[in-house]
Amino acid sequence: NKVLANQRSPLKFGGVFHTGVEVNGEEWSFGYTPYEDQDGVCSTIPKMHPDHHYRQTVAMPDTELSVNGISSVIRELMREYRGPSYDLLRKNCCHFSDDFCQRLGVGRIPAWVYRLARIGARIDGLLQAAQRLHHAGPYKVRTPKIPATHTGS
Repeated sequence: NKVLANQRSPLKFGGVFHTGVEVNGEEWSFGYTPYEDQDGVCSTIPKMHPDHHYRQTVAMPDTELSVNGISSVIRELMREYRGPSYDLLRKNCCHFSDDFCQRLGVGRIPAWVYRLARIGARIDGLLQAAQRLHHAGPYKVRTPKIPATHTGS
């Protein structure tokens, strides 16, 4: 992270980050839980998540949603972001933060924040496709049967 997305650098390439969204004095984030009946969304004191080290804030515009509107969005996210659905490459805290910000009407989080996960997901997809092709075995090419033509007299 210090090389690919140095805190002082104006150009950031990506890295491995934990993200959360601070709204109304709480920081909301998403993480894995093994229990199907448990959502993976939690709130903490801003910049104080017990499992992660705070690095920097990316300022976003203020939301125009009311407190009730924000609560409604959070309830929706809690239903959609179940703990067991966490996927390091395809549905992680960065995806959650981006989704949350869009629903708050403040835009997307910067692409560099979860660029590494997107690249990893693409590589994983290619590897899975290659593995499926490998297990499918050799291809057999069928030639279409051409009906015989008769010339009559």
